[in-house]
Amino acid sequence: MVSLLGGCAGAEGLSGELVISVIPSWIDETSAEGPAFLAAIERYEELNPGVTITAQSASQQDIKEAFQTAALAGGGPDVVTMDNCGHAIDLAAMGLLLPLNNFISDEELEATYQPGPLKSGRFEGAYYSLPWFMNCCGLYVNTDHLAACGLEIPETWEDLENCLKVLKENGYGGIITYKSAYAFYSFFYQNGCPVIDATGEIPVVVVDNEAGTEAWNYICKLILEYDGLVESFKEATSWDKVHESFANEEATFLMGGDWCKTGINNLNTGVNYAITDMVSGKQQATILGGWTWNINANTKNPELAYDFCRYMCSPDTYDVLKPGGRQSARIDWDTTAAFTESDMDLKVLADQFPYTMPRPGVINEKTIDEIITNAILTVVYNQVTPEQALADLAQELRDNIESNYGDI
Repeated sequence: MVSLLGGCAGAEGLSGELVISVIPSWIDETSAEGPAFLAAIERYEELNPGVTITAQSASQQDIKEAFQTAALAGGGPDVVTMDNCGHAIDLAAMGLLLPLNNFISDEELEATYQPGPLKSGRFEGAYYSLPWFMNCCGLYVNTDHLAACGLEIPETWEDLENCLKVLKENGYGGIITYKSAYAFYSFFYQNGCPVIDATGEIPVVVVDNEAGTEAWNYICKLILEYDGLVESFKEATSWDKVHESFANEEATFLMGGDWCKTGINNLNTGVNYAITDMVSGKQQATILGGWTWNINANTKNPELAYDFCRYMCSPDTYDVLKPGGRQSARIDWDTTAAFTESDMDLKVLADQFPYTMPRPGVINEKTIDEIITNAILTVVYNQVTPEQALADLAQELRDNIESNYGDI
């Protein structure tokens, strides 16, 4: 029985009660994914007759904080799903998650899951998150605007720069994206700069090295010379605002993930567009999104908790992902078979998965995002020169790392 407050199964000897925390739509029988998710839990219980799963929910905005508060007090759900935007690293740093090497080798994890989402849960040499589903940033293109200007869909930095130049000359707007560092990480990654190198014991800020400076100057050139970011970027504090800007044809390009297609189409403006991968620089790269499964360090039944997480990430539960159009983070996920004819245009985004990279693996990534976003805004508002903005950005990032890791 599934009790609501909100595996590959059949592992021998598993028993007990497990409490899991997910966002509300997963246990809402009226949502797209709810029925399939609840059915998967029931299948797991049937395959493990001694197990009872209790599902509780918290909003996407609150799930990490709610778990953290409960776990710090010695309680909390046995398992929690979270965005792969650095939440697991914060919780691992506080000792609130179990490392996966208690259950599985790093080699097996790396042979099973895409590298980007796996790295999103790596802290101090250990993996803490099982990747569930993933997405990444691509480019939505207003094809009418390009056709009117005699332009092709851009594939490289140079192509995008030329497009923005010609679009501006013809009175068309440039790029819209969410007002955060999210999409801009891609440009640094495409130029071989990780922004913050987290491979050592203490992260090192490299945003202002040669590769980082080149990427920053490119971003600033798009903004300052070609009005590359449309006016509504300044107020784009939700994806709904991003979708509106593109659907209303203010912007020619939208940098975002697979969820943007539904958001654009729901506005029913009739905009004609194509979806393609992010432009490439010195290498192909784009920024990661998606969700993971994580095990509470306070759980009384760690083996059961891990087995359930493994089950939810296994091919046995692919049917849970399909109603919402989500893509598994497993390497063996068949992206061709995953898409129906109606959403085959999204396959180009899934084809980017092998070179999709997570945000820097550092404590308090949320603040890192805010620092980078504010630096971009100082350029947008012409408050300082690009050179000064980069110098200030690098220093603020170093100050943040020092406050979280000690002297550097």
